[in-house]
Amino acid sequence: MKRYFFFLIIFTLSGGLVFAQTDLQPVAIVRLSKSQPISVKEFKDYVNWMNLSRSNAAAGQPTTPLSAEERRQILDTISNQLLACQAAEQENVTITEREINQAVDEEMKPLTAYLTEKLGRAPSDAEIDNELRTQTGMTRAGFREQIRRSILTNKYLQFKKQALFQSVKSPTDAEIQSLYNQVKDKNIFEGGFVRPDTIRIKMIWVPVTNQTDKAAALEKANQLVRQIGGDAGKFDEVVDDSRKANSGYVGGDGPYLYKNEQIRAAMGIDFYDTAFRLKQGEVSKLLERADGYYIIKVTETLRQKTLTLEDVYRLEDPRRTTVKNYILITESQKRQLEVYERASLELVEELKKRGSVQIMDSAYNSIVW
Repeated sequence: MKRYFFFLIIFTLSGGLVFAQTDLQPVAIVRLSKSQPISVKEFKDYVNWMNLSRSNAAAGQPTTPLSAEERRQILDTISNQLLACQAAEQENVTITEREINQAVDEEMKPLTAYLTEKLGRAPSDAEIDNELRTQTGMTRAGFREQIRRSILTNKYLQFKKQALFQSVKSPTDAEIQSLYNQVKDKNIFEGGFVRPDTIRIKMIWVPVTNQTDKAAALEKANQLVRQIGGDAGKFDEVVDDSRKANSGYVGGDGPYLYKNEQIRAAMGIDFYDTAFRLKQGEVSKLLERADGYYIIKVTETLRQKTLTLEDVYRLEDPRRTTVKNYILITESQKRQLEVYERASLELVEELKKRGSVQIMDSAYNSIVW
């Protein structure tokens, strides 16, 4: 498990439930400006959340529970974060309710968007709370407390290690050139700068939302095929007509498709192979995917190329970031992360000298996983 010191997300669950006395016992006590217990329940809830997150990330593939070492790292993480929060409060480093609310709203956006799409309407607070429990095992109160701790800890780190963060230098032009030369002959999907054969498509999509609509969608798709008749100009007219109210289909520019086996599998073999067989400007046959029926036309064809520093790195990027700027951004982020981790380690050691963490061995060892 990747270590983030005291910046891992720490979820503390709360609610009006009655827990066994053992769950309320402290598994550790953190002391700096005050004595602050970490209950068995808080520790177990976070471990359970991490296990759930691991399972969700695996998309149905079997996973193993967190190991004893990983569980101990989690307890260290909670302890370190509480030390940092106590130190911040002691040194008058504070955060506002507005900062917390803004961060909570931002973090909740993906979940709310997921529910909105799933339900076809804005979800209620109760539905959001239920989904939060399903995906993370935590309550909204626990989520808010996690955000508060994370913001305060990060703000304290920036305050204490300001000089270290300011020492980070952006890569020079010579360093960028050197980094480019090291990987320029590798494929872009392997971290290099060789762009494989690529096409851009325009497409017409007749969606299938459920099996009962499939026959109607197929009939609509065949009607559009007949209307187009393989004519590229008619294809564009049908795309334009998709913007009309109740057209029953969607039309417009599609993605760039790269010669890549993973993309081929994700897009569907028939769809992908048909697209790469088309000549530029040619209209496809009717294509079926799980989400509906498609008619496509190739609008751009690009052959394999070793990108220069001034070329656009990824064609689908609306910012049109050049290879040079991509290297500048990624290398700068790498250096910032290295300094961030160094600053975190330094601050943890400093806090441990000022405060203490007492592990309650009897409670820790008696937890049943």
